[in-house]
Amino acid sequence: MTGTAVRTLTADNAVEQARRLADHFGSRLPDYDTRAVFPRQNFDEIIECGLHAMTVPEQYGGLGFWQMGGRFSPYYQVLETIAKVDSSTAQLLQVHCHATGMIAGLGTEAQREFYMGEVASNGKLIASIGSEAQLRDVEAEVYRAELVRSGSGYRLNARKGFASLAGGADYFNIWCAVEGLGSFASRMVVATVPREAPGFEILDDWDTLGMRPTTSVSLLLKDVEVPESWVVGEPGDWVRKDPRSFTIAYTANHLGVAEGAYEFACSYIAARPHLAGSELVQSRLGDLSSKLYATSTALYAASARWERGDDPNLCELDGIRSLHMAKKVALEVTSDLYDICGARVTYNVYPLNQALRDARSFTLHFRDDLYMAQVGRSDLGVPFVAKDEHSGSTPPDQA
Repeated sequence: MTGTAVRTLTADNAVEQARRLADHFGSRLPDYDTRAVFPRQNFDEIIECGLHAMTVPEQYGGLGFWQMGGRFSPYYQVLETIAKVDSSTAQLLQVHCHATGMIAGLGTEAQREFYMGEVASNGKLIASIGSEAQLRDVEAEVYRAELVRSGSGYRLNARKGFASLAGGADYFNIWCAVEGLGSFASRMVVATVPREAPGFEILDDWDTLGMRPTTSVSLLLKDVEVPESWVVGEPGDWVRKDPRSFTIAYTANHLGVAEGAYEFACSYIAARPHLAGSELVQSRLGDLSSKLYATSTALYAASARWERGDDPNLCELDGIRSLHMAKKVALEVTSDLYDICGARVTYNVYPLNQALRDARSFTLHFRDDLYMAQVGRSDLGVPFVAKDEHSGSTPPDQA
């Protein structure tokens, strides 16, 4: 794999490339979903056209999306476009791009040079794993992954969950804390562990309702030796020095799923005069269409705030609002369309079952009630600080 394909992609044609690839992704999804395997052929095409380098800075051969002072909206448009036909592939691309962008933002010059080259020139993929929720635990999630001094580097023991992209990643950004006093968030760094590292094990435990091709398995790290060169950032940098978040990318994915389901339903209904001529059907479609429009407007208004360089706390607050809207519309659209279209759309030859399963699963990624409590508190006068809250972009501030 060379960087030649990457250089043919520009910030202005990235969305068009995503549309072109989406035609292929939708046809492959049923097989990847049934087998719950990483969509390798999709990512071969993503890498070939260069979309995997969206968050690689321009000086290293990428598009420079999701960089402070740069462009955010085209990145979310790409994710939205792919999610219309394949939420899992969109999510995996998001995970890789965020992991790459974290290194670009917090890494040393040597780390940026190496990892950005691995991505842009060599087509490598990077996962990002924070969660320590375990399948059969009965207690709340606690972050325990800790780097312990060992010789000139560290030793890492951890068990991680929901490791999306594990089926295809070459490197894994493991969220962990340097040993010492203080909260996990204040001590957090990222250890970028290569797939072949001794003591690194991928556990085959991914059998879920939806989002099956994400292969979000668990990881076991047992006495993994981590040299200093693998450690990205100083303790607490992701919380204190990098204002970016992951929130709006999830908004884009949920919106895309809902839009894809709605577009299918419109084509299905238009071909059936007994449905298309019904004012009740027309009215219900109009209601869903308006909600999709409102969600899209919220998403790109929040994205525009990041591009303008507004207060990151206000940017994230609007991002949370847009995510709330996207969750609701994804669940409503993928459910209500069954009533509008009728029983025949429950056959798996149609895409609604896939969309419903994926939306029901993926919208659980963040606890919506906790997010809305944050919004409510801010409206009651309690200052909102994005990375002091328990969100999908920040580990909980536990002691």
